Amino acid sequence: MKKTSLTVVAALLAIMLVVAGCSGNNANNGNSGNQPAASPEASPKATEQAAVEDKPDISKEVKLKMYLIGDQPKDTGLVYEEINKKLKQDINATVEPIFLSWGEYSQKYPLLFATGEEFDLVYAANWIKYSEQANKGAFMELTPELLNKYAPQTMKEMPPEAWEQVKVGGKVYMVPASTKDFGMVVGAVRGDLREKYNLSPIKTFADFENYLETISQNEPDLVPYDAEAKTYQIYDMMLIPDQSWKIPVSNTGIAFDVKDQSGKLINYLEQPEYLEFVKKMADWNQKGYWSKSVMTNKTTVIDSFHSGKSASMAGNLVSLSQNVTLANQTHPEWKVEMFNLYDGKTTFPNVYSGNGIAINANSKNPERALMMLDLFRNNEEYFNLTTYGIEGTHYELTADNKIKVLNGAESGFKPDSACPWGWRTPAMSKIMADAPAQYEEILASFNKSSITNPLLTFVFDGTNFKNELAAMKNVSDQYKDALNLGAMGDPEAGLKVLHEKYKEAGLDKVMEEAQKQVDAFLAAQK
Repeated sequence: MKKTSLTVVAALLAIMLVVAGCSGNNANNGNSGNQPAASPEASPKATEQAAVEDKPDISKEVKLKMYLIGDQPKDTGLVYEEINKKLKQDINATVEPIFLSWGEYSQKYPLLFATGEEFDLVYAANWIKYSEQANKGAFMELTPELLNKYAPQTMKEMPPEAWEQVKVGGKVYMVPASTKDFGMVVGAVRGDLREKYNLSPIKTFADFENYLETISQNEPDLVPYDAEAKTYQIYDMMLIPDQSWKIPVSNTGIAFDVKDQSGKLINYLEQPEYLEFVKKMADWNQKGYWSKSVMTNKTTVIDSFHSGKSASMAGNLVSLSQNVTLANQTHPEWKVEMFNLYDGKTTFPNVYSGNGIAINANSKNPERALMMLDLFRNNEEYFNLTTYGIEGTHYELTADNKIKVLNGAESGFKPDSACPWGWRTPAMSKIMADAPAQYEEILASFNKSSITNPLLTFVFDGTNFKNELAAMKNVSDQYKDALNLGAMGDPEAGLKVLHEKYKEAGLDKVMEEAQKQVDAFLAAQK
């Protein structure tokens, strides 16, 4: 037995020596003796196999559902038919866009998540409570691994600060638009009427006031500025250029000065500048610059202007420039022109959470949804279709790569009308060929005077203050909107009532909490 055991051991030693010799030969054949041999994964065949395995599986056709905000353009079906032809070929998917109209989105948007409806993508933004919905679990977390695999082009082009600004609790739940947008309100007037009465081009608050007064006195069939109950443009255009106030808690007087980096919150309703503003608005109301029934007016400032009922309109730079272009196509004799009351004054960009697309937490096809979004953002054919419509039907590209709208007011798919705001990128976005002459000048002015403030990305957590916030919204709807439009009689007495109502609703309590949250927010960034 001992002899047999020794024989076996000897045999095993011989085998081990042979194996070691082979290993040595292999190590010296392309590798230094102290390096391991190449792993199987590093071989060309293995690398190719790994790449195939890492490639998204699109073998199964899927049908995606996407919710967007706004009124559905007439030719949406026609445009998305073309989009779906391309999607079927590129990622074996199709998409159905569903629009929540401007009149219903505030009620229906929260129900999308509360009812557990099955869909895949949804427009998301801070102005429709992106953070609140994310905290409720409405959206899928978008990890770097997920985004790198299914939206690689987006990961390459997205500014790093954009991802930071859309984080909620340290996690990303939205793919934001990557354009640098401004919310500053600009105005437009009928150039033919300005020239008719020998008025100077509008550059100041006083110039605009003079224009409104002239129309009021000489054009009885026109409303100088047909404001509506929930309008914000007058406040933003007439007060903010000089004050730079930003409101972090909706429907309140809580604000901060963007020029102030300290993080100090104020109640802007108590500032003397606001009192002067409401006095001016009461004066404008009495002079008939807008309808006496302004608080029940449901027609937008833009629609009233286009219908020929009013002599001026206002909005953010992008939307207003498009409406000026449209008005000049429909009524070239009006010679509509834009004006900017922010020229040389402080401006600040919108935060990236102002526009984006989220994936529903209950989506059954999040991977394909991200692949589609990657195409919408970074492929020019998809971007042009979703943003401008069908080339030759809704628009033409000029030699300098600008968009020339076809059929003007009769177009069934006006530029930007189908809620493509969530996938805007600087590389894909284009200027209108017939954009107002002032558009690029105003945009350059905004960029030149732009500053930032860390509080621009602050989001107030009102979880424990729902009753107070609801009460303050009622106060805003009933009193502040009327005060901003001079519809409360004596403005000083009206402002006093507003202060009392806000205090009763819990403004002081919410402001104290907001300051605590702001202090913690800023401390965490140091």
